[in-house]
Amino acid sequence: MRIPTLATGILLLLLLGSSALGQSYEMTIHLGSGETVVVPLDDIRRIEFANILTGVQDPADPGQAPPGFQVLQNYPNPFNPSTAIEYLIPDVADVTVRVFDLKGALVRELLRETQAAGRHRVTWDGTNGDRERVPSGVYFCAVACGEATLCRQLILVK
Repeated sequence: MRIPTLATGILLLLLLGSSALGQSYEMTIHLGSGETVVVPLDDIRRIEFANILTGVQDPADPGQAPPGFQVLQNYPNPFNPSTAIEYLIPDVADVTVRVFDLKGALVRELLRETQAAGRHRVTWDGTNGDRERVPSGVYFCAVACGEATLCRQLILVK
């Protein structure tokens, strides 16, 4: 689609100046104290934000405990030869990570230790307790944190 020359000129004027064609623009800022500040856009040269609080939490931030126990989906999935299993724990806890086959038989215990609050990762290389490669198929990873246990499905392909 072709834009007429006159319209293109108007668009450029609007981009180059906030008061083009007799219109002016301003930014209204509502401060935490309840005060409102209005600033014309022509007066703004740089904007910096500091000490802004949001409701967003970053589970990767080590200074911030996750809100609850979570087991994230492993990646990659399907996988070959290994996959990463990540989980978040809200407090110091005894953690056990185990892999089971479809029949419910224990394939391998990957971890059993007390861990601090935060995000953790363990890798499964597709082997059993004797370090032998297991066949392709569907497996389940059970992460136990204190009294709670959560599971995720793992798919090994060869």
